[in-house]
Amino acid sequence: MSDDIFIKKIYDVIRLSEKYHTPKFSKFLDETQQAEIKNEGILEGITFGGYENAERKIFGAFPDWQEPSFEDFPIAVLKITKKYEKELNHRHYLGTILSLGIERNKIGDILPDENGATVFVLEDIAGFIKENITKIAGCGVEIDICDFGSVKIPEKRFELIDIVAASLRLDACLGAILKISRKDAKNLAISEKVSVNHLEAKSEDVKLGVGDLLSIRGFGRVEILEIGGKTRSDRVHITVKKFI
Repeated sequence: MSDDIFIKKIYDVIRLSEKYHTPKFSKFLDETQQAEIKNEGILEGITFGGYENAERKIFGAFPDWQEPSFEDFPIAVLKITKKYEKELNHRHYLGTILSLGIERNKIGDILPDENGATVFVLEDIAGFIKENITKIAGCGVEIDICDFGSVKIPEKRFELIDIVAASLRLDACLGAILKISRKDAKNLAISEKVSVNHLEAKSEDVKLGVGDLLSIRGFGRVEILEIGGKTRSDRVHITVKKFI
């Protein structure tokens, strides 16, 4: 789906809400799509994915007379519990749900834990998933539809890394984080493998700041946590948070 078509669909959600004077919702959006909405300057709505800091979220538009509420979002929470010990990851859960013929945009975040996983989905498919999945990768499972309040969200794990970069330019920071040459970092920055705040990097000279999130294909995600002082050679001390 091109950016233009996607944005038109978001405006359609807003128009339908205004026309019928009732809340209207998109399907689940990935982080790039959410960033595109922000870049477009669309303010007539809110996003929610079932819990604070969700990655995949739904866009909701509300009529003027109604106060926006997360409780109105058509999201169901599935708690998947393994019947015996077997290591299952995000790919196992997602693949099994998709094998039912369900579109990816009807599925929100999938949060595996040692006992199974918590999965956020559109509420109109929750019962179908519950009735049709009894095994995941050969492991027997039980699925319950839960209230939001009963869901325990696992904390994201990360490590802190101190780097020294030539500057706050994207290529300089990539070089310091990945320990590669400035030339290789420049090529990586414009290779469609790096995004800044969920949008594909268009140039190697983008200046980074505190709070910026880098997604590097094959490496993971890194957040600029703190910018310190400079060295005698005018390089910059930076602390980054690498998500594990």
